[in-house]
Amino acid sequence: MKLQDSVVVITGASSGIGAETARELAHQGAIVVLAARRAEELKALADEIDPSGKRVLVVPTDVSSKSEIDHLMEATVQRFGHIDVLVNNAGVGSGGRDYMGTEDADTERMMTINLLGPIRCARAAIPHMRKQGSGSIVNIGSVGGEIALPGPYGASKFGVRGFNDGLRRELLRDHIAVTLIEPGFIRTPLTKRLKMRMPGPEIVARAIAQVIQHPRRKMIVPWYYGVAIRLAALFPFVVDRVMRGPDPNKKAQR
Repeated sequence: MKLQDSVVVITGASSGIGAETARELAHQGAIVVLAARRAEELKALADEIDPSGKRVLVVPTDVSSKSEIDHLMEATVQRFGHIDVLVNNAGVGSGGRDYMGTEDADTERMMTINLLGPIRCARAAIPHMRKQGSGSIVNIGSVGGEIALPGPYGASKFGVRGFNDGLRRELLRDHIAVTLIEPGFIRTPLTKRLKMRMPGPEIVARAIAQVIQHPRRKMIVPWYYGVAIRLAALFPFVVDRVMRGPDPNKKAQR
């Protein structure tokens, strides 16, 4: 699919990977629809991308709400006539490695945003893509969907991986490409507390632009996380020891 004049809906577009993706795709000629909860940040990004407002649309959206997702797709079609690409990027982080300390409400919110959100967004966009006989859906998963992290975050990203594979097969006859992007640690607001060297979100934005134009089943970003995934599959006992939870006895002594 050509990016020039394609209408691309991006969730989680107010910062990080989503905002950088909007910049990259707009630079390559796409019309971008910016969706996230923070309206002021979306407006600032829209003004940066296209001050005229002709090739950008801001639709404040909470992907935990089905009605807001439906409104996002309807507003896009009403303004531009069609939807060519959906980038399911909105998500929340794990907030820690202690599963037993995770409140039930936090777990439910994470599953709703990270897993149910992409499912609902795809469900709302697919009828429009089927009507025009083409489309592309890019789901942003995580290396944590290959190497399980403690807590519900890994479960949500494993779910995205399964959803992506099933949806890709379901839509083969509809000429709608479905691709999974699995980033490792990327420098975004979600990882600002981590003290390690990380590439910026532009590396993921470029990968998204690439798979829209040249679809593939999955892309791991950066590439070297693919080595870690293969090693984890070969030596799971090593990962178990590295990723094991904190010692509860030491906790009690504090």
